[in-house]
Amino acid sequence: MTRYLFFGHLTIDDTVMPDGRTVMGTVGGNALYSAIGAHAWTDDLALAARCGKGYPPELIQELAASGYEVEGFVPCEYQSIWQWQLYDRIGGRQYVPIGASGNYDEMALRPEEIPQGLHSGAVACHIAPIPVERQRALVQWARERGLRVAVDPHHESVRGTASQWKSLLPLVDVFLPSREEATHLLEGWPGPQAAARAFAEWGAAVVCLKLGADGVYIWRAADQMEWRVPSIITNPVDTTGCGDAFCGGFLVGWCQTNDLLLAARYGTISASFVVEDFGARHAFQIDREEARRRLRMLAGVT
Repeated sequence: MTRYLFFGHLTIDDTVMPDGRTVMGTVGGNALYSAIGAHAWTDDLALAARCGKGYPPELIQELAASGYEVEGFVPCEYQSIWQWQLYDRIGGRQYVPIGASGNYDEMALRPEEIPQGLHSGAVACHIAPIPVERQRALVQWARERGLRVAVDPHHESVRGTASQWKSLLPLVDVFLPSREEATHLLEGWPGPQAAARAFAEWGAAVVCLKLGADGVYIWRAADQMEWRVPSIITNPVDTTGCGDAFCGGFLVGWCQTNDLLLAARYGTISASFVVEDFGARHAFQIDREEARRRLRMLAGVT
């Protein structure tokens, strides 16, 4: 049974680190990383994404063998997203698509492409970063089916979209922007509490701000409750997909426990596995006993 759906992009990444290290041709993408974050806790999930030309078919077979539902990998006429990820020494990152790469809009799944029956038994979905109008269509699709909906804005196109988010957030259960994305939407960074309150005024029921090394900040509009969860990542190898994995773990934790603090801990643990090596493949099968051990450890420090 598929209880959790993950919509977003699939990518092939060439990574360049500030110290000159390069790792080429790793598989990634926010749909994949968010599903990995969920898979730390459950098998009951499916990815749904356009699968472009050049995407390695053996990867899909490997995911299926690792316990992922891959029926939602939808072939399309466009080239896969293949991009350089350029990290700098002060924590910034830039994405540069190679010349033959598909673009973010081309590779965003449309609701009519979602395979029939994929959502049977589903209770919630996470819509990872794709252009906001594509996210809107998926939010509406999910709402029509009674799913809980979590959404993460698209870092590459979030500037100048505040008016669109003001109309979309009333339809969203949890909004999960990074500090950078929140800064672009609010045209400045007022601090986590003020940022979360602003998004709540736009209509978000729950705001979960991803703050990198500073952990996460959660705000629930209904009763104005807030929680903070620290990061437990100390020596990351590659932070690519870290925020997406957090979102996947968060969704499962929230649906399993109805406890936002515990959900944020689930997400934090999921992210802690993804950063241990380059690319997504190393985290296809996370040791769930180790995940539970880290969860107990985190509970002892927050």
